[in-house]
Amino acid sequence: MKNQVNQSQNKSFKPTPIPHRTKSGEPMAYYILSEDGTQEFKVTRAECLARSEEPEKPFPQRWYVDEESGLVVRLPRNQMGEDLARENMRSIWREQKQQERKFQCVWKDTNKCDQKCETCKSRTSRTVELDKPLGNDSDGSDTFFEPADPTDITGFLEQKAVLDTLYAALATLTQKDRELITDRIILEKTVRE
Repeated sequence: MKNQVNQSQNKSFKPTPIPHRTKSGEPMAYYILSEDGTQEFKVTRAECLARSEEPEKPFPQRWYVDEESGLVVRLPRNQMGEDLARENMRSIWREQKQQERKFQCVWKDTNKCDQKCETCKSRTSRTVELDKPLGNDSDGSDTFFEPADPTDITGFLEQKAVLDTLYAALATLTQKDRELITDRIILEKTVRE
């Protein structure tokens, strides 16, 4: 019975590669944690990742991996090691799943999908990346999406200058000329009216 429970626990762990370098490019540091969890020993990658399948221990070999800090710890084969590994892998798998969803194609599992993602010409990601080039110009340089700035100060100043000129011109007109402009342009009256 205990063996069946242990096997069901093992099925929830999917193999995850242990990187050689951190996300910033530094080499990983490798440690082995003591059985009681109070001491750690710095070791080589080969020693840390070597499997020690001892049949009398009910728990499989697990590792704690932190790519941010560059830490790989071989955990003891007991309940504490199992719990640490499960919590560590949960966060790693959550990040992986989030990345998968982020770049998943919108056509997947629809009638427009031909199930050949490697060669698909209509692949469309769910996420739009504003810093990713949209395409190439005729000269080969990248074309980026540049949203219009709502606070375009030069356009605003140009409009203000045009309006100031119009108001100054309107101020020089007589009352009769202003009424004529109002009738012709604003009220759209014809000459006969």
